[in-house]
Amino acid sequence: MRALLMIYSICCYLAGVAALVFLILFMADWWVPVTVNSGSAYAPQLSPLLAMGWNTLLVLLWGLQHSVMADPAFKKFWVRIVPPAVERSTYVLTVAIVTFAIILLWCPIPHMLWQTSGSVLGYTLSGVYVFGWVVVLVSTFLINHWHLFGLQQAYQQVRNLPSKESSFVTPLLYKLVRHPMMTGVLISLWAVADMSWGRLLFAVLMTVYVYLGTRHEEKTLTAELGEKYQEYCKTTPMLVPGVPKIRRVN
Repeated sequence: MRALLMIYSICCYLAGVAALVFLILFMADWWVPVTVNSGSAYAPQLSPLLAMGWNTLLVLLWGLQHSVMADPAFKKFWVRIVPPAVERSTYVLTVAIVTFAIILLWCPIPHMLWQTSGSVLGYTLSGVYVFGWVVVLVSTFLINHWHLFGLQQAYQQVRNLPSKESSFVTPLLYKLVRHPMMTGVLISLWAVADMSWGRLLFAVLMTVYVYLGTRHEEKTLTAELGEKYQEYCKTTPMLVPGVPKIRRVN
């Protein structure tokens, strides 16, 4: 049974990585048959106005899945159904499924606002886009990549190791902003060589989610860590280095 949990966790991890890589290429309109500007056969054929509403609904459902399943109250209920050792892995698998659903059901609005591919500016923007995702990846390893994606929890169960209490640390990028993963996502959302109306809508919707989702996470962290996290908030901005500090999380 323990070995099956580990295999399941590895499969969830691979699904999560595959979904993330496909999402990166989907957003950039690179090398994959289904992108933000070229929908799949499963995407509805809608007018631009209806497409905006449809796509907004997709991102809303994606955001709800992320936030609800990450909520402590939901986790307390969820571990009665799913073994605690693979609760995080199941979350990662669900994220992958919902991400692929958005990709397949996204309704393109391909009218272009600007196109710079092939120019110096285009290459620069593409480089910044990749840099944003590098920030995301590095940020996961600065805390605990394997715990974040659920592999560590399953491994501890297989080896019958006690769960280690997560310590509050602020390595490297976490000294600049409280949520460098989200900062990296924001960079990649807006560093676009070719911006279509559909890509702009995706960037706006995901930016709204990043802000609201991060504020929700802040409340959870404050409840868990208390004064320690409040002090961290006083000295470190939430998403953008150098902006005025938020002195408390309401």
